[in-house]
Amino acid sequence: MSSITILMTLQNLAGILTLAGATIVVAVVIFVLLSASEEEDKDTAKHKVYAVRTKYFAILTLVLVAGLIISLRLVPYPRAGSVADETVTIVGVQWFWRMGNGEMTTGPVEFVGSNEVTVPSQKNIKFVVTSADVNHGFGIYDSKGSLLTQTQAMPQYKNLLYYKFDNPGEYYVVCMEYCGQTHSYMVGKIHVQ
Repeated sequence: MSSITILMTLQNLAGILTLAGATIVVAVVIFVLLSASEEEDKDTAKHKVYAVRTKYFAILTLVLVAGLIISLRLVPYPRAGSVADETVTIVGVQWFWRMGNGEMTTGPVEFVGSNEVTVPSQKNIKFVVTSADVNHGFGIYDSKGSLLTQTQAMPQYKNLLYYKFDNPGEYYVVCMEYCGQTHSYMVGKIHVQ
């Protein structure tokens, strides 16, 4: 891996862009302060300030729009309307997970599932995530403890989360939102084959 690739991670790029933006803001403030020190009549000063403000606003708008267009392409989530190879229903219940392959045909309270589920690797999995009682945080971790993806499990609402497991193995579902006394034991397992 080249040194340029290492240096230009997304976080480093965001830091560089933030520093550049802050430098521009400081330069504009210094320019305004230096230009304000000269004695001139009020109408002339007002006209100059409005001219600078208009140009600054136009440039800032262009930079923000360009930044949004560039950065939205880098979002690591699948586009809306993704086609799922398999669907998994997830229901959070104090203090365990009910998971099952396929769409839920009952309400969250009546849904019968297991604390473990098996899915294929290299397939686009659609997780339909809800809760039977309180808010839960549905987080998928690998065996090293790294968070891979997450969404909220909320009562009376279904969140859709698409994820593709690149490698077979054991993955863990951990509740990421404090939900009561035994919250820390709310762990499920996803077997990826």
